[in-house]
Amino acid sequence: MTERMVVSAVREHIGDRANAAHYLGEHTIVERNGQPFAALVPYTWWERRQNREGQGALAP
Repeated sequence: MTERMVVSAVREHIGDRANAAHYLGEHTIVERNGQPFAALVPYTWWERRQNREGQGALAP
């Protein structure tokens, strides 16, 4: 499941969204001014993505 939240809501619920990412595998799209701005994803998902693309774990 993917949740969409504005930056101010993410600030208030960052702990809940981090837990949802880690334990439930949920992604959160962070929006600013009605546009996608950032994403909070499970670390394991991000790590697999980095390895698949052949980049180092800390590459942007």
